[in-house]
Order: sequence, then structure tokens, then C-alpha cells
Amino acid sequence: MTIDSNQVSVKFLFERHHTFEVPKYQRGYAWDDEALDDFVDDLSRCLKSRSSGSTRSHFFGGVVTVRQQIPKSSRSHFEVIDGQQRLASFVLLVAAIKIQCKRIVDTVHKKSALGAAERRATTFLETTIADLHSTYLAYKDEIDLEYVEIPKLRLSKADNSFFQDLIKGEAPKVERASHGRMLAAWKCLLTFVEEDILRGSTVKEKAKQLQLLVNGVLAIDCSVIFMCSDTRSEAYQIFQVLNDRGVHLTDGDLLRASTMELLDRKELRAIQNDLSDAWDRILTYPPSDIDSYLRWYFSSREGKRPKSSNLADQFLNCRFKCDEGTSIGKRQAEGVLAEAKNIDGDFSTLQALGDGDWPYYSHSNVTAWDRERLRMLVTHLKHTNAMPLLLSLKLLDEKKFAEAVTSIERFVFRYKTIGNAHIGPMTELYLKHAKAIRSERSYSTKTLRADLRALVEKIVPDKLFEANLYELRYSPRSGNGRIKYLFIALEDYAKWYKSGARGAPRAKDKSRILDFTNTTLEHIYPRSAPVKSRSAQLEHVKDSIGNLTILGPNDNNDLANKTFSEKRALLSESHLRLNRELAQHDTWNVARLKQREKDLAEMALKIFVP
Repeated sequence: MTIDSNQVSVKFLFERHHTFEVPKYQRGYAWDDEALDDFVDDLSRCLKSRSSGSTRSHFFGGVVTVRQQIPKSSRSHFEVIDGQQRLASFVLLVAAIKIQCKRIVDTVHKKSALGAAERRATTFLETTIADLHSTYLAYKDEIDLEYVEIPKLRLSKADNSFFQDLIKGEAPKVERASHGRMLAAWKCLLTFVEEDILRGSTVKEKAKQLQLLVNGVLAIDCSVIFMCSDTRSEAYQIFQVLNDRGVHLTDGDLLRASTMELLDRKELRAIQNDLSDAWDRILTYPPSDIDSYLRWYFSSREGKRPKSSNLADQFLNCRFKCDEGTSIGKRQAEGVLAEAKNIDGDFSTLQALGDGDWPYYSHSNVTAWDRERLRMLVTHLKHTNAMPLLLSLKLLDEKKFAEAVTSIERFVFRYKTIGNAHIGPMTELYLKHAKAIRSERSYSTKTLRADLRALVEKIVPDKLFEANLYELRYSPRSGNGRIKYLFIALEDYAKWYKSGARGAPRAKDKSRILDFTNTTLEHIYPRSAPVKSRSAQLEHVKDSIGNLTILGPNDNNDLANKTFSEKRALLSESHLRLNRELAQHDTWNVARLKQREKDLAEMALKIFVP
């Protein structure tokens, strides 16, 4: 591998390396307000140091390129693999400086008489405008005895026209999200130039500030690592170690580049345009989500986890059925487009699943309680390992999906939350069924429940589960989410349990949903009991599950430090069955606490079976 690598100033980068082009299959402009604020802040610090007579260097990251030959031209031309965000932002900055300087010059020229200082400052501004244009914005090339002005930087197909119009000071129409981000960056930089760079009451003062920025900050203080390769494959191997001011390049970006390049032929242009639109939608998600979604998508479709490295290569081979650099025909190109559209659709489903939102439009076959199970699983048990399986389960009808989610929820609490078992066997089981759902004509969720039950019995048998439940303790320094979830589940299934616990666990009353956030834990014997009513024996066990209960949003939560006898009346009026049963006791002591702890554990052993 031959990679030329040099740390150079921003000015030297544009001055020495004539033109840059972002491939048409790359993503659009991606910097948001936060990234722009950081960019401007970094420049401001350097400028402030220059203004005070000192210097401050700032490294703006890397630029990875592939050297390209231009027919009939001797100019150096580079395809940008990584770094387009910072390059585009620097060009926008320079264009904003040029426009603001021209406004100053035009204003000065309207005056009838100019002093010597004003003339010198105006001449400096005019010269600087010309230098900025030739250094950062346009290259004068000679082709076939004709001089042609070439943009220093061309963006991807979707963004370039908008970008070129913007830096000319025109007002192009926003037609996509990347245009909106670019326009916001342009307005931000215009304001920065006007208020921070060209501040001052006289033309001379403005020129002095501009001199500090152009000949100091951009020419010396701001630098990048410029890396150049002769082949794309070499450049792609290093692009993932770099990031665009926090906007990380993803495997999705690499997949976009690879698949768009596969279709880069005239006869496939219409399909390529549709593919570009699909990737534009896919790559609007946050970078960290894109990488997760791609892995979940791959696992759900293939029934196996992708290797930790080279995800893009695995996708090309297994999902797009192509190898990078190969030539494909129309039918295969249509297959590539179809796969991208599948990814686009499944990303939308994965986003909904990740937020705990029910992924079906119609809710006629399930209750609100059924839909809450997904939120409990993903949001409160924080279990995303099942995402590939959930994505496959979405192919089934709504009722089967709900039944499966409820079983997975109970399984996860026992296996992972309380059992703390290794995730490997669980993942293997999930992916086995994710693949089976897609390949079997008549898939039954009973096989999933049977396998979940078998794994639980093997890895977290009753004795281990019961022992770990007894170890649960309330902590004032944590959220106690595991305990709260346990009591919510016990309450949900209490009616089924009390009626004999026959068949698979089920909630007999689904008309009531115990909202996790609005449910609070309560100590039966107070956690901070008044000295006069304090029990030495209960003090030692007051944080165990036998001494805890929950209060729903409709319960009177003014119980905190009251004695048990004071709490009884309020507990008897509770909407929760577990609390009304508590109120049947005359007194509260260690023996009753221990018995309740045992009763709760026995109840949990029956309920937390998939």
C-alpha cells in the first residue's frame, strides 16, 4: 500500500492541490449546527490568538483522496474519499469572506473622496478577494489552448449545483436535507465573517482582521493531514479511522459508494439515480444508528452475526450478491436497488422498534397492554440484542408478534436481568429463529417459546433464579429498575397466578397498564422510620424485596415514613392487588416479611417462564 501523507496548512492544501471532487455516490453535506459551532469556535480561538500577538495551531483532521487523471489537462485532481465536510466548510467560509469583503469595497467606492489609509486598505481587500478566488474557489486550467475556470471543489451529484450557486452568492432552492444543512452553514459563516472577522469601525481595521485570518490562521495555523492514494481500495481501508468533526463515516457510506460505483454506467443511470435516492433516505439516520441497523438487518436476514470488521464487504457479497469492482448487468442492478429499498424500509421499522413504538399501523388485534410489552422490553429492560429477531417477527401477523414479544420480555428478565447469563446462547437462539421466520412457510411462535423455555431451564434454573431474586436489594443510589419491573410484572400476572397459574402465563386483565415511569417503589416498613417506632430486626432487612411494593399513579403516595398500621388503610384502597393483600395483615414483622419474600419468589417462578 502506498499512501502519501503530509500535514499541511489549509491554504497550502488548496494552493498546491488544484481541484477536488466528491464522487457522486457519496453522501451529502452532513454538518449540523453543533459541528458548525465547533468549526467557528476553533477558527475564533486561532484568530483571537493572532489578534493578541501570539499564535495558536489547530488540527482539523484528515482528508483522504484518490489521485485522478484529467484528460488533456496537467492539473492535479483528487477524488475525496473522506474529508468533504471540512473541505466544503472551508470553501463556504472563503466564499462568505469574499462576498462580505466585496460589499465593503463597493461601499467604499461610492464615496467621493478617500484618504490614503482607506485607499491602501481597499486595495488590500480587492487583492485579497482575487487571491481567495484563485486559491480556494476556482482553478484556471488550460485545455486545448483554451483557458477554463474549474471549481476548486465539486460536491456530490445531489449537492454540487446548490453548492456552486451558494458560493456565488445566489439563492438556490432547497430540495433536500443536505441543502438545508448547507444553507444553515452558509448563513452561520456569513454572520461569523461579518461580526467576528470584519469587525471594526474603519476599512483599515477590517482589512487588518482579514489579514490575520487569511495570511495567519488559514495560511499557517489551521492544518489537515492530506492523504493520497492511487487506488480507491487503499483509500477506503483508512477512511474509517477518520471522522468529520464528529460526523463519523459509516459502513453505510462505504456501501453507498460501492453500490453506486457498481451501477456507474450509462445504461444503468436510471437505476443508479433511484439507488441514490434510497441511500439518501438510509443515510439520514444518526451514524451510530446506521451501523447498528445494518448489523441487525444483516443478522435478521442471514441468521448469523456479521464479523466485527469488513461489514460492507460482507453486505456486498451476501446481500447485494456482488463483489466490489465487478461489472453487473441490468437484472443484477435491479437486485441491488431492491436490496437497498429493503434496507430503507427495515431501517424505518428498526427505528420504531428501538424507540419502543408498535411497528404495526392497525391495532385491532392487540390491546394497549400488549403494545406496552415492546416498550418494556426495549426501553426499560434495555434489551436491543433481540432486534434482528423482532425485525423478522414483524413479518408475522400482529397477534403473533405480540405473543412473541411478551414471551421474550419474560425470558429476558429471567435470563439476563436476574440470571446475568452470557449473551451468546441467547443470541444464537434469536438468530436461528430470525432466519427460520424468513425461510419457513408456516412458522409457529410455539417453537420460539419452547426454545426460550429450554434455554432458561438449562442456564437459569429455578434454584438459581430464586436465589438471585432473594439477593435483590433496594438502593437509594440507583434507579432500582429491576425491582420496579419485577413488581409491575407480578401485579400484571397476579390474577392468573391466584386463579391457579394454569397454562402459559398471561395477563387476565389488560385494561390497566402500569406505566413504568409513573410507578414508584415503596418500603412497607419505612426506610427512614422515626426513632420511636424503629425495629432493630426490620432495619437489617428493610431493603429486601419482601419489604417493598409499588404504588401506581392513582395510589396515595403520601406513605413515606408512616408506620405499617398507618399505611394499612391507604394500602387497602390501592388499585393494585398486591397492596390490598398486604393490607390484610394486622402487623408487620420479620416473619411476615420473609414469608412475603418467599411468596413473591414462588410467584415469579411461575410467571417468568417463556
